[in-house]
Amino acid sequence: MGSDRRIRPGSRVLLGIALVFGTSGSVYAGTLLADFALDLFGVASTTVRLGVKVIAMAAALPAGFYLVERAFLGRSSPTSPTSRKTPPP
Repeated sequence: MGSDRRIRPGSRVLLGIALVFGTSGSVYAGTLLADFALDLFGVASTTVRLGVKVIAMAAALPAGFYLVERAFLGRSSPTSPTSRKTPPP
């Protein structure tokens, strides 16, 4: 009814694009970090390298989602003084 809350135009599209790039970026970063660590420890087994990379990619996915979420929560934070959680002084 009388809600002042508005969705910015294109915000869902931007969120979708950011989630796609954030997900792919976190998977890529997890793979790079795992590859670097495996090279550092001198692991040569293909099976172990693949398993560690899969685990690193799975661990990096929540980090990518978290970063995208934080970016969009900061972007869409309310600016009106009546919607603050803490009362004004």
